[in-house]
Amino acid sequence: MAQRDDRAAVVGSLQKAIDAVPREGLPEDGAAPSPRDEDDRSELSAAANRAYAILAQRDHSRAELRTKLIAREHPEPVVDDLLDRLADARLLDDQRFAESFVRSQRQGRGSSQAAIRRSLRQKGVADEDAADALADAGDDLPFALEAARKKARSTRSLAPEVRLRRILGVLGRRGFGGSIAQRAARQALEEEPGTHES
Repeated sequence: MAQRDDRAAVVGSLQKAIDAVPREGLPEDGAAPSPRDEDDRSELSAAANRAYAILAQRDHSRAELRTKLIAREHPEPVVDDLLDRLADARLLDDQRFAESFVRSQRQGRGSSQAAIRRSLRQKGVADEDAADALADAGDDLPFALEAARKKARSTRSLAPEVRLRRILGVLGRRGFGGSIAQRAARQALEEEPGTHES
């Protein structure tokens, strides 16, 4: 419920900022704007409306939003100006995006820190911001163990070596590797009654 209220506040703030965009850039002396000024304002307004529609769906990193706006053929200088305005209004913030992304990936998908870090890099988030967001993400083992237990339950009818291989496959796809994956997989199998995994 609190997350929905936060999202509503962000969307409301974003709408206010975008509503203000077309009025900016008017000549201060009250003279009629030139055709070039009108074109710039029109481009900025169109890009702002598109950004609002995109951000209303979910948060984006600055790089993600830039890519999407340019793909929709908004001019790069206009997009960069708009992104600066959104950042100044605190409506576009890679650190906040990274923190939210880490929470959703950890709680919703149980992804490993390595997988989350890769995803953030692909979304254009700076390594510093990703590291800060992951600082409180906790140890990978409990998340790996939860995924391993779930897969173990669904593979009870299979041979032990097949079960181990399948569990390791699931853990690998979530970004858990090496000793953490092995430890979680073996522990999940050993915890089951009547199962003796060597």
